[in-house]
Amino acid sequence: MCRQCSPPLRSIDWMEDNDAQPSSAQPSWSRWMGFAEWWQGLERRLSRSCSVLRLGHRNLYIFLSRFGCLWLLTAGALYLLGTQAASNTPVLLALLMVSLQLLSLFLTHLNLQGLQVEALQQEACCVGDNHAYRVESSSTIWRPSLQWRWIHPTSGRPQALTIHPGKQQHVLPWRGQQRGRHRPGRLLLWTTAPLGLFRCWTYWEPGSPIWVAPERCPGPVQELNCATDRDGDLIDSLQPWRPEQGWQRVDWKAKARGRGWVSKAFQREQDNALWLAPSAQLPLEQALGHLCDRLWQELHRGRPTGLVLPDGSCVPPKTGSAQLQLCLMALAEWPP
Repeated sequence: MCRQCSPPLRSIDWMEDNDAQPSSAQPSWSRWMGFAEWWQGLERRLSRSCSVLRLGHRNLYIFLSRFGCLWLLTAGALYLLGTQAASNTPVLLALLMVSLQLLSLFLTHLNLQGLQVEALQQEACCVGDNHAYRVESSSTIWRPSLQWRWIHPTSGRPQALTIHPGKQQHVLPWRGQQRGRHRPGRLLLWTTAPLGLFRCWTYWEPGSPIWVAPERCPGPVQELNCATDRDGDLIDSLQPWRPEQGWQRVDWKAKARGRGWVSKAFQREQDNALWLAPSAQLPLEQALGHLCDRLWQELHRGRPTGLVLPDGSCVPPKTGSAQLQLCLMALAEWPP
């Protein structure tokens, strides 16, 4: 194709751009949306997703606060006033303010530098409950006037924090709105101490997940009472050994001490464990909520309780808070 017959590519591209953007309001709106996406991407890059975070020069950010900007403008106004009026007092005061602001830059950064925060193993909670997210801090110096909060709309007001030398545990309120295994989200930690002229901050995304079980509500569940005798783990008495009892019953420690051939007799315990399963006649979420409430009640009473899920998987009957946590985790992630 010759040059005279070739289409004007630049003019066609320009005409297509004009056809795609006929109004003047669309470019400004697109420009604003692009800035919002860039800011969200910057926050994701600044956040650190890990279980242990040590603050230093690579993950701390510092800038002037509102009071710091006003302080700097005042120093500039005093300097101009002193130079125009040929007076040394305003100039000296302006230089003193700037020097104090430069000193505050290092002191504010030092208030967070070297701090180590670690996300501990979290306990399971239910939908609607106020959960306390546990964090452990490790510091060698005293760090006053720290603040932190979760970065989401329902995070509430920032929580004040003072860290003492050594290891210290802290709790942050966290509220689960949906059943499942969740990440807590990004955490913003900042300080303006000691003078409030600078704001030093960091982003952190803790790595320990949170299990949110169904909302507890009383209702019918399937239950199975098991009453079977079994040998316990406690030795009741020693008896003369008979060959038909087998070698596993021989008390070898007593034999080594010269007491002869004796066998161990164990206590007989009555196993009244309770197996619970969701009701098949109810919707899944409602049945899981009833099951969660019944598990909570039985385990707080101290009764050995086990969990049977619809796919046949189970949690063996036990007692204690650890058993309750296992059952709540299983209910939070069902179905897999």
